[in-house]
Amino acid sequence: MGRAIWKGKLVIGRQEVPVKMYSAVQDRKVHFRLLHEKDLSPIEQRIVRKSDGEQVPKEEQAKAFPLENGNAVIVRPEELAELEPPASRDVDLCRFVPASLLGDQWYDRPYYLGPDEDEAAYFAFVEALGRSGVVGIARWAMRKQPYVGALGISGSYLTLTTLRRADQVLSVAGLDVPAARAPEERELKLAEQLVDAVAADFEPEQWQDEYRERVHQLIESKRRGEKPKVVRLKPRKESGSLSDQLQRSLEATRKATRKASGGKAQRNGEKQVA
Repeated sequence: MGRAIWKGKLVIGRQEVPVKMYSAVQDRKVHFRLLHEKDLSPIEQRIVRKSDGEQVPKEEQAKAFPLENGNAVIVRPEELAELEPPASRDVDLCRFVPASLLGDQWYDRPYYLGPDEDEAAYFAFVEALGRSGVVGIARWAMRKQPYVGALGISGSYLTLTTLRRADQVLSVAGLDVPAARAPEERELKLAEQLVDAVAADFEPEQWQDEYRERVHQLIESKRRGEKPKVVRLKPRKESGSLSDQLQRSLEATRKATRKASGGKAQRNGEKQVA
């Protein structure tokens, strides 16, 4: 694991397990600096009054919550500070629930939890949680913010993923989508064949950020003084019935699979048999 970003302890009833928190994801976006287009000097953003463009120092800034009638409620920094949760290093396990109850829409940002000092208690808890098949619902405060999260395991370590609140998650029943219908037998058969055709191992390294790679290629070519060659990607338009689209997808998938397996066999010196 990398460098810990926070330390605390899991509190399960009267039992405490010291842990260290690590980020499970990292920012891989391409970040740019803002420059003046003519002389390329760095520029910065400032807070100014709309009325006269004069800069407003931080100590003179105020936050306002807009109301429907055009008015606003002014909230002072010291008032907001009084609402912050008390400082604590406790991650309170409120309950354990079946993992199947939490859909993807509930999960937000994942973290790893590693042992801190008491490794015996930590790995014993990991083993017990893995055997139970449940996830823990936890509450904690970190950096002046309250969180709710799901405690699970990944391999031999604990994970803690922040959860969205109930008022953030939308129900599919409230969406403007067509009502569900039973598929035709031909459509269902083609769809099942399509799923079987692309079934493979979980290989996340195959899913590259093509846009980020193209941006880096652009930057590298300009760094070398070369004229960048940008090939615009054209979206494909599908037409016809669902059955026709599934049939085309299935044929394309089979063709790509044969091509990939053929190339792999040639690399291994194997002879292809039709």
